[in-house]
Parts: sequence; C-alpha cells; structure tokens
Amino acid sequence: LRSDGRAECCGANTDGQCDLPALEPGASYAQVAAGFRHTVLLRGDGRAVACGANTFGQCDILEMEPDARYVQVAAGCRHTVLLRSDGRAVAFGGKNAGKGD
Repeated sequence: LRSDGRAECCGANTDGQCDLPALEPGASYAQVAAGFRHTVLLRGDGRAVACGANTFGQCDILEMEPDARYVQVAAGCRHTVLLRSDGRAVAFGGKNAGKGD
C-alpha cells in the first residue's frame, strides 16, 4: 500500500489474489490484509473489497454485507475478519462463513 493509497501486489497470483489493483484502477485504499490465497482491502470510504481464492467464503464480504463500513481488516489462511464502524466484528470464511457476529 503506497502513501497515496494506491495498492500494488506481486507474486504468483495463482488464485487472482493480486487482481484487485488492476480491477479498480485509480482506487484509493486505507488498509490491506493478505491471507494465504486472498487479499482484502479497505477503501477510504470504509467499504471492503476482496479478491483471490474464495473456497471457504473468505471473499464473500460484498455478498454478505454490501452496505457495511469497516475500520479494520485482518486476513488469515482461510478467513477474513473485519471490524465494523459500529464496533462489531464480523468473520467470513472457514466453516462459519458470515457467522462472526
């Protein structure tokens, strides 16, 4: 993540985990988290976007909570955890996809 909010990614990209900067050219991000085969970024407006492997639902952020705004993001091997602007945490992925409230 560059100081101007642009994201860059490098690596094998076998699951599309490096595709987001190319899919949203010119977008500005506040945070980035990298999982094993997925990447999650927070835009300046608090919306989260993800790309890469979604085998366990770890990239289902927009489908599960399309209007939510977040302030923090973390990613693990098969999951994503986000802190909402209302202070609640939500998890995606693993066997409890979308049930992290």
